[in-house]
Amino acid sequence: MALFRRKRRYSPSASALYAVQAGHEPWLDHGLADGETVTCGRCAGQLGVRLVSPSSVTVSHDGALDGIALICTACGRLLCRDCALAASDNPYMPKCDHCRAGVTVPMSR
Repeated sequence: MALFRRKRRYSPSASALYAVQAGHEPWLDHGLADGETVTCGRCAGQLGVRLVSPSSVTVSHDGALDGIALICTACGRLLCRDCALAASDNPYMPKCDHCRAGVTVPMSR
């Protein structure tokens, strides 16, 4: 007898969705400085902050985000690339391990 499991789709929590809908923008309102060193919220690894302009286009290649802090677009948690990819079921769309929302590079105002 074989048991089958349905693949569960994760979605951001209700509080994460409310924070984004209420105008909370953690990728902009983070208080981080370019070149600052922070720790990953999951593995506690050291990461460098690289702020980008909101109007810039980021083209990434393998290894481009190694050691760079990523920020959750809903809850503001800082993660490394490896932890964000481990929390996602899609290797091209890293997610927050806490609320399952997308992550991005922190942006400057």
